[in-house]
Amino acid sequence: MDRALCVVQPYLPQSRGVDSPTFVIKDNTAAEELFPVFDQVFRDMWERSKPV
Repeated sequence: MDRALCVVQPYLPQSRGVDSPTFVIKDNTAAEELFPVFDQVFRDMWERSKPV
């Protein structure tokens, strides 16, 4: 996990490939930006995950 950069691809059930955008988001530590939102989603999912 990189605390300065995240790469996200939102799940869009009707879209595939280039129609489902991938975002590279820098952390500028501003609470209203996207990085904290995706960071929290990742952390929540990571904490609930189980080994496969």
